[in-house]
Amino acid sequence: MDEPLFDIDLNQLPNDGERVIEFEQNASELNEYPKEIDPFIGQYFLSEEEAFVCYKKYACRTGFSIRKYCTDKRKGEVKRRDFCCQCEGKAPLKLFDPSKEQRNRKSVRCGCKARMRITFRKSFDIFPQEWQIIEFVKEHNHELLTPLEVRFLPANRIISKKDKDCILLFKEGGLQVSQIMRVMELEKNIPHGYLPFFEKDVRNLFTKIAKKHGANDAEDLLRHCRIAKEENIKFQYAFMVDEQRRLEHIFWSPAHCFDWYHKYGDVVVFDTTYKVNAYQMPFGIFVGINNHGKRILFGCALLRNEKTTSLQWLMKTFVSLMKKHPKTILTDQDPWMSEAIAKELPATKHSFCIWHITSKFSGWFTALLRDEYQDWCADFYNLYHLDSPEAFKHQWPQVVAKYHLDSNKHVVGLYEIKHFWVPAYLRSYFFGGMTTTGRSESINEYVKRFISSHTNLEKFVRQLTRFPNNIILPIKKKCCKSIGVPL
Repeated sequence: MDEPLFDIDLNQLPNDGERVIEFEQNASELNEYPKEIDPFIGQYFLSEEEAFVCYKKYACRTGFSIRKYCTDKRKGEVKRRDFCCQCEGKAPLKLFDPSKEQRNRKSVRCGCKARMRITFRKSFDIFPQEWQIIEFVKEHNHELLTPLEVRFLPANRIISKKDKDCILLFKEGGLQVSQIMRVMELEKNIPHGYLPFFEKDVRNLFTKIAKKHGANDAEDLLRHCRIAKEENIKFQYAFMVDEQRRLEHIFWSPAHCFDWYHKYGDVVVFDTTYKVNAYQMPFGIFVGINNHGKRILFGCALLRNEKTTSLQWLMKTFVSLMKKHPKTILTDQDPWMSEAIAKELPATKHSFCIWHITSKFSGWFTALLRDEYQDWCADFYNLYHLDSPEAFKHQWPQVVAKYHLDSNKHVVGLYEIKHFWVPAYLRSYFFGGMTTTGRSESINEYVKRFISSHTNLEKFVRQLTRFPNNIILPIKKKCCKSIGVPL
């Protein structure tokens, strides 16, 4: 077996002890010979921003951070500007409300007097407009940080344009924030934890970008779908808006998914177990399998809710755009889902995912049966795998009576819907070997790698359009722990 080219675990924190010591020694040597002189009274600058940058560099070398303070304006023009230490002034008193959770973090402001004041000068030399330092206070009333510590101050944690582009690229590639940080450390060849920004800063960057694009989120999504439709007529999409012209539901199927459905759309798994975006809209996926047994994506939907009207719209839209109805469809036992499928897909056989049923057993029967719970699970497993409806009808009441569950509402309910989950009643229908929605779970895992609560709708659809149908993602087998057998 060939050795891997790289043996790096992006989720594992490295032991950078020697590199950290070397890195800190080099940083200390650099700070022993400063290349820039300290600001002084009388120094001139060509602009206010140049003066601010000069004072900020001085603050980084000295061990504090700064902020812009008061200004003196005359006739709309700034005549004087103060730059002060971050610890200047006193924090305002907070009103304490015992009914609310409040942060009791101590303020860094301690009345520090360190500052630099510049004033606007006009002259008739070659530089007609200049700023001059007229006051410079060096003394602080608090402890200063070391050059290696000062980088942790918020004012110095800056993500450059180049780093921002790399971060967004890695995010689109599906890396988590911790993995993005590790990759950039490797790329820059620096010890772990020595980037000029933190994970928190990266998350804040994502939030800022999401808010920036949030105002036109729905318009960008519909524009993307419209362009995709113009590029390929097989791209299918439909949407619905409410009375206030807000996006309520949307369904889309990329061109290659449309082709897959017409080849392998006899059996469909539909699942809405994942909410993927800042609007908390349920994400619905239609999944199937091809002739090689690989799971494939047929279409996706974002819904306002999972009520009957929403699901009816989705099922009706799915059949209308995909040009045919499936022969069988597998879902959870949501009553609203059953009602929508019965009305919009009357010719399709509807079946329930057995995992969604057995996963509730521990809550239903553990306290009731106590020591007999394991025996009940084993007997239920045997009932589930009976070959004929007659055998199931004959043995079900015997097993139920054995555990005195004749009047149990869950057991009664399971028997009433036996035509939806018992294999003996589903022998004449094609399910492609699928009895659970586990096929959709692998796609949900794929979605979680690329999507967060800050992902806008347009980017969400674009990522799903790239879903690799020809790649097998690991499918987690669902099983009832008490039964211990994959279902």
